[in-house]
Amino acid sequence: MAYLAGFVFTSAVFVTSVFYQPPDAPTVTLCALKNATGLDCPTCGLTRAFCALAKGEWTRALRFHPMSPAIFALFGWWWLRSLLYLVGRGSWAGRVEAWFPLFPTILVVAAGLLLGWALKLWLR
Repeated sequence: MAYLAGFVFTSAVFVTSVFYQPPDAPTVTLCALKNATGLDCPTCGLTRAFCALAKGEWTRALRFHPMSPAIFALFGWWWLRSLLYLVGRGSWAGRVEAWFPLFPTILVVAAGLLLGWALKLWLR
């Protein structure tokens, strides 16, 4: 059931990213940190970056969030991994995860998010 949920969720993210065109400067923000303090959170800009990446606009995506390609790739892997398990080819996913274990990979990306956020706040 978890693989089906992962596949449906990531598919929805990718389909939405292809068709949704957010403004370059958001008019409304749902980010609680930004609303409370005026500061971007570590993930601010990822929605716009995902939408740009889904359309092949790499430069624009990097402007919205520098970690977006890595996070987009993680979502892509989550989608493919879920699909492989759903069609009975989970062993293929296991071969990739032997080289890139899921939890340490997510930790590295999370550390990159926090480091990028700290740098953005410092350069502000």
